[in-house]
Amino acid sequence: MDFGGHKPKTQNEIAKMMGISRSYVSRIETKAIHKLAKEIKE
Repeated sequence: MDFGGHKPKTQNEIAKMMGISRSYVSRIETKAIHKLAKEIKE
């Protein structure tokens, strides 16, 4: 899927770009998905 003209990146790519671990990227992603799901349900 194309978001605003940008190719999606893997968790590993994002972790490398931000200088954090892939597992931390995964935790951030999970938290964001839960927040979005909560907002959609309201």
